[in-house]
Amino acid sequence: MTVSDVCFQKKDRLLTPAQFQAVFDAPIKKIHGEHLLLFIAQGETLPRLGLAITKKKLKNATDRNRLKRLTREQFRLNKSGLADVDLVLIVKKRYDKTYDIGAELAVMFSKLKKMYPSKPS
Repeated sequence: MTVSDVCFQKKDRLLTPAQFQAVFDAPIKKIHGEHLLLFIAQGETLPRLGLAITKKKLKNATDRNRLKRLTREQFRLNKSGLADVDLVLIVKKRYDKTYDIGAELAVMFSKLKKMYPSKPS
């Protein structure tokens, strides 16, 4: 396992609006949580993550940034066990600060890992 396997680098992200649109237009699966929705599309060479977290759903910048940080960490920890998929996370409905969004993310990523395990090389 190299350092790049456990880091969240630029190659691990969806960067352009066209890449996001491709995931939204042709998802192969959606994983629903109580407050979050994860779109999954067939990727090219490695798993990549995109975050579409809007002010409309989470007013506070600190809440948005915390969710992004937690999501990137879950992705970073699980990407070595994932197949080549593109992911986009959105917020379905608001939640307050007392809600443990990290637990919901962990459940979603464990489901994702079971559905799309990496192919043995």
